Amino acid sequence: MGINQRDIKKLFSLSAGRCNICRCLLIEDDVQIGEMAHVIARSSGGPRGINGKSNINTYDNLILLCANHHKEVDSKPIDYSVEKLLKIKKDHEEYVKKSLDNTSDYFEDLSSLNTLFEYIPILEFRGMALDLPNKTSIDFDARDMFEAFLKGNPQSYPFCDSTLTQYWENFIYKMDELDVWLSGHLRGTSLVSKDNMFSGEPFTNIYVSKERGCIVLNKAALSWEQIDLVNENVSKLVQEFLYAHTALVDYIRYNFKNIKW
Repeated sequence: MGINQRDIKKLFSLSAGRCNICRCLLIEDDVQIGEMAHVIARSSGGPRGINGKSNINTYDNLILLCANHHKEVDSKPIDYSVEKLLKIKKDHEEYVKKSLDNTSDYFEDLSSLNTLFEYIPILEFRGMALDLPNKTSIDFDARDMFEAFLKGNPQSYPFCDSTLTQYWENFIYKMDELDVWLSGHLRGTSLVSKDNMFSGEPFTNIYVSKERGCIVLNKAALSWEQIDLVNENVSKLVQEFLYAHTALVDYIRYNFKNIKW
């Protein structure tokens, strides 16, 4: 049994006539050039084939693709599993719906982000973090710049998009956790809080300023035990920060196509 017209219309309409991967338009000169790929293969021996399931020609088992991506998907069934294709389809259809449902809230958040990134070099933070725990730029700081942004734009935060606000708060929180070490001090193998810095007992700066706008791990003053402690804790926090940073940037890229980084 072939694909019925109802499923074809539903697939094309919910995908806005675009490839679910590259989002190129699949209509040229009034000719439909898109290809309806099967998520679970038409036969058990095909890409993503499953025994006992064959020739499922309904909307739920179809994804709209361009010819290039249809070929790629079928040539790489491990990279493009059933679960992966269903997620690609779901994400694309949600993107289409959100794009068509754009309201003043969307444009308000877009304006806020574009203004915010005039203050904060968001994309550069990843490279700065990857240099840790040995060193990083003195510009590896979002908190102070974010607070400066808020003073001039108090109406811009929290964002209208609650999910964006959650991603942003997690990003700031993870950077703050790193800053505790980058601006911190050690007394033996104990991290010294700002409240205890002036207790009279000596402490050692964990990082020190260096020329060319960097701060570096203070290896000259720290013991090997202290250096191991810093490496262990900062490396763990860097990974957590990178996850938070990637999640935020990916969300913005996917949902705010006109962003100015």
